[in-house]
Amino acid sequence: MPRPKSAALGREQFSTVLLGRVTTRAWSQAAPQIHPVPKNSTHRARLHTVQGLTAHPTQVLLMTDAEAAAGAVTAPAEEG
Repeated sequence: MPRPKSAALGREQFSTVLLGRVTTRAWSQAAPQIHPVPKNSTHRARLHTVQGLTAHPTQVLLMTDAEAAAGAVTAPAEEG
């Protein structure tokens, strides 16, 4: 039995795919079920969320490394 391509196997692992500023070829590999391919936005932090047979335009947070690190700091644990 032939072994599946690793890229195809990897796609099967995700129910949601986020794509932004990618080529048509990348779309066809990551989300072949979406046709026609949505137009890329020229605005930063805008991408498409692909779930099943639909692709939705999405606005995401755009942060510097320092802002992301500050947001990742966890709050102190509550005493019990």
